[in-house]
Amino acid sequence: MRRLWWYLLVVPISAVGVMAGAVLVQSHVALTPVLETPYSELSPAVPKAKSLAELYQGRDRLRAELEQQPPPLISAATGAASVPLELLQTLQATEIRIQVEETAQENWKKAIRLASQATTSGAAKDSSQASAQKLYSLWKEAVGALKAVDKDSFLAQQAKLKLKAYEPNLDVAAYRYDTARSGFLKKIADDSGMGSRVHVTVCTLERECRRYQGSEPPASPASLIKVPIAIATMQKLASQKIDPKTPIMVSRGNYTEDAAKIWVGQEYPISKVLLQMISYSSNIATNQLIDYVGWDYISQVLQERGYRVTQVKTKLVGDRTYPSGLGSPPNFINTDELTDMMVGIYNNEHPGDDLILEGLVNQYDWALGYEAIKRPAVWIGEKTGQNSKVLGSTTGVNIKGDRYVITVAIDNTGSEPAVRKVIRGVVQHLIKQRGFE
Repeated sequence: MRRLWWYLLVVPISAVGVMAGAVLVQSHVALTPVLETPYSELSPAVPKAKSLAELYQGRDRLRAELEQQPPPLISAATGAASVPLELLQTLQATEIRIQVEETAQENWKKAIRLASQATTSGAAKDSSQASAQKLYSLWKEAVGALKAVDKDSFLAQQAKLKLKAYEPNLDVAAYRYDTARSGFLKKIADDSGMGSRVHVTVCTLERECRRYQGSEPPASPASLIKVPIAIATMQKLASQKIDPKTPIMVSRGNYTEDAAKIWVGQEYPISKVLLQMISYSSNIATNQLIDYVGWDYISQVLQERGYRVTQVKTKLVGDRTYPSGLGSPPNFINTDELTDMMVGIYNNEHPGDDLILEGLVNQYDWALGYEAIKRPAVWIGEKTGQNSKVLGSTTGVNIKGDRYVITVAIDNTGSEPAVRKVIRGVVQHLIKQRGFE
């Protein structure tokens, strides 16, 4: 091995031919000790291998071959060495590749070990916050370990497949952990006098959330269902490259009583119809957009974005007049999914979100979220909904630079003070705790 280490000490970054009269001289440690070239640049020099074991074998062969090389000659005049540069480059590249593969294996084994611990922990019937935190931490570390597996390693494809299996578990664990820390929302709901009739979800724009009955659909979505219809509309325009200013005819069959500023039997730009639906909660506009986008397309968009509860199956009705093509069964939504939709809009995550946000900011109904939010919090947009079965609001709020979406729906009430009290209670908690904690 002494000859091998001699080469590693004297080899320069670039090879220089042996000059006439070169003599063997003693090396100094200061001479280039190692080829510091990135693995990605050296990888073509690595002998083909299908496993870490084959890399070890290749490394051993290279070392043995170097042991058989004659000692390097170093020019007394220039210090240039006669060395088997290509052989040394191949060895170094192999060593680096081995390090990559060993690290990948360590991360793989770590992920499997943590996932096993998480599975065992999740099977225990312990609903405490500490248990939820432990489960979340285990799955988060397991997913992180898989993501750390080098994309060019032998384990890359296995890690990619395993990641698809682990990430849903992390989502479930994160939801459980967030929910376990949401006790303050139950107290706010109880203080409103509405107790178990309240559904509330509050999220940061980074999607850290707290919830109380957020996964359970309220008795009706009412006009809150207009948010997913707006999302599907803008998705259609973006994917089909349709200008929002394109006019569409408002069908007479979509008439029902509302306070819209559009009329049946006339053409309006799609953007105006959408803004009437959001800002003025026009049922006529809503029904026309349902016809324009189509039931199946709306369902497709919601499914693609991961919303499993929200369903748009029925047009909206005024006091007495039913539109044509009413549809069935009833619409569904929950405050968890609606809040996530609003977070996406405020983050401008999809084309057309800016137009929807314009509608939210220009909301005409100020009786709920707008009225509930007082300084230092600032109201930044809202969509309200009300019918005989529910009263609710999904509201954007800025608290000292941090933005949140608060969604509240209360079953079987028309009590605006109750909705405001819940929203105000959440805001006060966020101000007092400087966030959730």
